[in-house]
Amino acid sequence: MNRKDISGFILTGGKSSRMGTDKGMLLLDRKPLVLHALETLDEVAEQTMISANDSAYAQFSHPVVKDVFRDIGPMGGIYSCLRQSVTEFNVFLSCDTPFVPSALFVLLLQHIGNSSCALPVHDGNRIEPLCAIYRKSCAETFAELIEKGCYKMHDAVDRLGYAAVEIDNRSTFYDRHLFFNINTLDDYKFALQYIEDKKL
Repeated sequence: MNRKDISGFILTGGKSSRMGTDKGMLLLDRKPLVLHALETLDEVAEQTMISANDSAYAQFSHPVVKDVFRDIGPMGGIYSCLRQSVTEFNVFLSCDTPFVPSALFVLLLQHIGNSSCALPVHDGNRIEPLCAIYRKSCAETFAELIEKGCYKMHDAVDRLGYAAVEIDNRSTFYDRHLFFNINTLDDYKFALQYIEDKKL
């Protein structure tokens, strides 16, 4: 797949109500979480943009995409990014999952086939709709759901139909904390310690 057909988008986490502060700006290994995510997607996408409503994200020298519809969760961010995109394939990564490698998205792109989107599936039937590939055409379905007041990502991907890509210990990049999500202060402390432990 040609890199020019791929755009990357970082979801910065909205209000971060459980953390009490903007998660994208939290430092991990001396870098903001959003910068970790940007470095990951810059390896696979022609251009990477940041989904955020805070102008502070302009400091990272990547275009910032504001929500067309505010306060409706991740669906609002993904829809807005797909509207902005000029490529067929669009890689999305939530900034609060810092241990996801670029190799995961390479694998998803290899398996999307004719599907509208490709999602990792792990630990049984758990899916990760905020760490996925969406075709630009998915914007139409998101728009229809938003108009109806339906904002659940799981409902959206079920309606779209997705290529389920199983991620387990057979994957060369597998890590049991691959999809670890930083939502609380305790989560953040764990991530800080995990990074330090990996350096040993």
